[in-house]
Amino acid sequence: MLKLANAIAVIGLTALLAVTGLVLFEVVLRSDAMLVLRGAWPWLDDAIFGLGVDGISDLYAPLGIVAVAACFPAMMSTRSAITVRFVTQTLPWRLREGFEALGALCLMTMFALMGWWVTGYTLDLWRSGETTWLMELPRWHAWAVACFCLWVAVGIQAVVSLKQILRVCASCEPEPLPQPISDLE
Repeated sequence: MLKLANAIAVIGLTALLAVTGLVLFEVVLRSDAMLVLRGAWPWLDDAIFGLGVDGISDLYAPLGIVAVAACFPAMMSTRSAITVRFVTQTLPWRLREGFEALGALCLMTMFALMGWWVTGYTLDLWRSGETTWLMELPRWHAWAVACFCLWVAVGIQAVVSLKQILRVCASCEPEPLPQPISDLE
């Protein structure tokens, strides 16, 4: 489960790095030094802008969608969602674990609803054939990747929720769960 989530997170990191690279490329192209070069060497202007550099903005949104959605499975598998636990720390263990189970089920439900909505939206984009403005790339591809990531996250959260429910039903207080990575920093 964690290996799959980490592999998907690598896809998200790659998309994020691609967005960063595109932004840097566009900043360099719009810098004063490049404007001077474009004026001095018109062939450079034709070579760079003849490739459709104006369409770079069409790549930001799909890559951003993939970058964000690909982080969800890793968040679920490491239990790194934002939680407020200081109130429940004073409660008896079974009640505390019950609140954790309720939170896990609510998180799974929220992501299932997001997955359901994104699936419908992706199918609408696919049916309509909607494309980006400048490069005319189909928009549904990035949303399909996001849809896959959301449903993987729902599956991982279902396993996490089941484990939490089993902790509530334990005969004695279970060992504390390892802290999420974000809590250790």
